[in-house]
Parts: sequence; structure tokens; C-alpha cells
Amino acid sequence: MDLEIKEYLSRIGICRITELDIALIETYGKEEGERHIERLTELFDQSEERLLYGTGETEFLRRQGELVDYLNQSLRMSLLAASFYDRVFFRRVMEYLSGCERFFVGDLFDIGCGNGILTCFLALRYPELDVTGLELSGNAVSVAKELAERLQVSNVRFTASEVPGKKCDTLFSCRTVHENVAWRPLCEEAKMAPLSVKEQTKRHRKYARELAALVKHQGHLVSVERFEDESAYAGLVCALERAGFSPVKGTDMQFSCKNGDETAAFRALVFEKS
Repeated sequence: MDLEIKEYLSRIGICRITELDIALIETYGKEEGERHIERLTELFDQSEERLLYGTGETEFLRRQGELVDYLNQSLRMSLLAASFYDRVFFRRVMEYLSGCERFFVGDLFDIGCGNGILTCFLALRYPELDVTGLELSGNAVSVAKELAERLQVSNVRFTASEVPGKKCDTLFSCRTVHENVAWRPLCEEAKMAPLSVKEQTKRHRKYARELAALVKHQGHLVSVERFEDESAYAGLVCALERAGFSPVKGTDMQFSCKNGDETAAFRALVFEKS
């Protein structure tokens, strides 16, 4: 399985990149590469400021929208960024997904699918699936469509505006929770006392219900999320249980990996909709 994953990542152009700035100059040339570096630096600073101090009425989910759009202005740029930030992460997630074969049947929605790398992996690995990638960024959807065309994947579609008129058999949610549950600027969060599991459950309740609304009775949610805090993760699990999901025994996995310049902790778990 490890060889299959490595071949897939190599096939789409994911490679080891230790310095994104150097990779941009090597790929685009000095002049254009430096323009990209300058603009990305501005957008990263803007994104960090918005997450830290807020932006008035702009919801947390959209505070990094300009950065996401820039990184997905082309498939070439998107794969460079993914190689730097997500190469190891993708590999670990694909290893997990490959062990969840019994849960991938019928219609699959990938919510927050980004550039479609994981979506296309699932579509290729499970060709009997009917796969829909859901993503807010129009640029990311364009990149995902180009990737699917390059890979000649016929059982996948991507959309930025169309909410499916039906429920799915399996919902895949990868790194979507924090963008959908954080309602305060991070500087305010830092001043708060740590939330109890009960408060964390309330915090995650709305998004848990939104996820549950997309899944058929006895369907499944495959969840992979970044959580360093145990009470926060327990709050997510409790909220999902109250929304009608039950954790499937033996599907829990924890892993840490390099995420850009940082090391991040992730939790994966499959739930059944009861």
C-alpha cells in the first residue's frame, strides 16, 4: 500500500520541498518567483492578522479565502504548496483511508476538498464510488477539476456553489472543523479559561448537525482533524454523537507529522449515522 501511495503522489507531482521560496524561484524564475514570494508573504501576514484579531463580520471560515485562492491560482502553484505543506500529511491520511475500505460505498461527499488530491485518490482507489468534492474556493475547484482530468478520473465531480440535493452514503471531512467552529479572534481565545468538554461540545454542536444533515441513515462519516487539545476533541466527538453519529470501534488513529514549518497532531475516526 505504501508503494501505491508513493506512486500516486509522484504521478500527480507531489515531491519533497524543504523551502517553498526556493521552489517558487526554481519553478517560475527569479523575477516571477520573487513576485509570488512577496505576495504570499503579504497574504500570510493578512491571514494571520485576521485569525488573530478578527475582521468584523467576516466569518472565521472565510478569513483565509484570499490566501487559499492565491495558492490555487493554478495546478502548478497548488502542487508546489501541497508538496511543502502537506506531502507527509497526505501520505498518512491515504494510509488511513486505505484501511477504511468497507466504509466507502455508494455516494461519497468530500467536504472542504481543496485541490482534490485526496478526493481523486479515493475516486481512483474505489472506482465503484460516485464522488462529489465540495469546496468554497472557486480556484481550488478549477484546480481539482484539472487534476481529475489529468488523472482521467471519471467518477468524480467538483463544485463550489452547488449543494447536493441528496444525502450521501459516506461523508469525508478532513481539516474542516476548526474553520467552521471558531467564532472568536484568536487573541480573545487566548484570554479565555480552557473550555470544559461540555462547553466544547456546545461549540461543535452546530457544525456536527450540518455534517449529520448530509449523511444517510446508517451512512458513515470519515473524520480526520487537527487536535492538540484532548478536551476539544472530546467535545467534537460528543457533539457528533448528539447529532446521531456513533464512533466505530477500531477505527481511531492518532498521528503527528510536519505541517509546513510546524509539527501538528491529528485524530482520525469513523462514525456511523444511527
